[in-house]
Amino acid sequence: MIIFGTGPVRSTIKSGDFNCPQCARSVPYRHRKVTKFFSLFFIPIFPINSPMEYVECGTCNSTFIPRVLDSPQSHATQSVGEGQTQSIASSNDDFMAIYEKAIRHSMVLVMLADGVIDSKEKEQVLKIINKFGHNDLTMSELDVYIENVKLQDEDVATYLEKVGPQLNEHGKETVIKVALSVANADGIIDDSELRLITRMANAMEMSSSHLRGIISDYKEKHSISV
Repeated sequence: MIIFGTGPVRSTIKSGDFNCPQCARSVPYRHRKVTKFFSLFFIPIFPINSPMEYVECGTCNSTFIPRVLDSPQSHATQSVGEGQTQSIASSNDDFMAIYEKAIRHSMVLVMLADGVIDSKEKEQVLKIINKFGHNDLTMSELDVYIENVKLQDEDVATYLEKVGPQLNEHGKETVIKVALSVANADGIIDDSELRLITRMANAMEMSSSHLRGIISDYKEKHSISV
């Protein structure tokens, strides 16, 4: 039997220390490259897309666009009170963690999937986005973001297929956990919601066993039936 398929192959271009926008301090990083390969008997044979690159923080595990290494001034900190600092980059979308951007975009696409968005749904999604992210949105900012997402006219699986290669396991897990939190907003995760979450996981090339583990863990922590 011939076994073939596709999968990402990751390599480290370089490593060192950088000013992480999430950690707001100098920490180790790895500059990574990921290329999707056609494989035969689980051996990568030839690349089937152009390589994508990202920077992975060694402390918080967040991933960023490579340009984060070129702009140390954007990660400086400023005083906001005695003994307190905040990252200037916290409001800078250019250097927001890729998983956080994916959370925002994916949750809005999930909301748009049924064609109807009510105020309670927006409030719940906003609460979840801000719980899992480091850069809070206001309701008016979410409204503007929703309109921008509408103009792009793509579903959540298509979007996650594009950004998936730049997400490490931490980022992918967080996107799925947030999707589960949105689905559980009414206290029930139904089959249609599980099918959508499965499509999201598949788009990010997450294994079925990994997805089952996340769902099982979520079920245990929140005492729900999935």
